[in-house]
Amino acid sequence: MKQVEDAKSFAIQSFCKDLLDVADTLSAAADSVPERAEAHAESAAAALRSLHDGLRLTRAQLDQVFARHGLVAVSPLREKFDPNLHEALFTQEVEGFEPGTVVTVSKVGYKLHERCVRPALVGVAKG
Repeated sequence: MKQVEDAKSFAIQSFCKDLLDVADTLSAAADSVPERAEAHAESAAAALRSLHDGLRLTRAQLDQVFARHGLVAVSPLREKFDPNLHEALFTQEVEGFEPGTVVTVSKVGYKLHERCVRPALVGVAKG
């Protein structure tokens, strides 16, 4: 019974993993457009605002879909490094952080029903 339940819960894991790159691209596009555009033409500013709002709305909808299917973001800033959920890209000495604490998140990770689909790419404080 447990194996059947797990098979049902994780059947969409590959699909979810594929959508993560889409989510990253949408976030990067939204972040590249300033919320308040300073342009000479009012229409250009309105277009940028519209693009920004549309990208944010799309990302919010994608997050809702992820949540509905049990896909949860892992952004472990200031948490203890967990090799089951995080992938350390580098270590560095940082004042005010205990060794083994995540000090930078380069890419958010994701879990599907408590199983790691993609580890968070992080920088970790060293002692």
